[in-house]
Amino acid sequence: MATASEASQQANRSAMDPKRLVVIFLLLAGIVTALFFEHVLGLIWARFGWSDPVLIEGSSWRVSSLVGYVLTVGLAIATWFHPKSHALAIDIASELMKVTWPSWPETRTSTVAVVIASVVAAVILFFIDTIAYNLMVEWLPAVWGKL
Repeated sequence: MATASEASQQANRSAMDPKRLVVIFLLLAGIVTALFFEHVLGLIWARFGWSDPVLIEGSSWRVSSLVGYVLTVGLAIATWFHPKSHALAIDIASELMKVTWPSWPETRTSTVAVVIASVVAAVILFFIDTIAYNLMVEWLPAVWGKL
């Protein structure tokens, strides 16, 4: 198993440019944003009763879809060329490249530990809850009634 420093050195040797991670993120975020805009603009078009014709027969591309995708491309370009957001994205990607991710055995061990701790906590809370319920609903009223 590789140590943390060896894993970090291996990640640095891969020579992945942080800009590549930023571009990948922008593409994925762009797809999600485009689908969001497509649906929201379709609802807005329908709410105001505007005509939303199909652009390509046999597909679901409508004018609202096209406007959503154009808005998304515009946002992605503006984000990429805005100096502060671009610098922040590059800094975040650079920091992510420094992270040493756990190996599969470490992840499995941690997961098993969390599951066992959760089960133990659930059992303890079950007994505390049962005792508290019996104390308040059955035992105290029974004692109070005998006084």
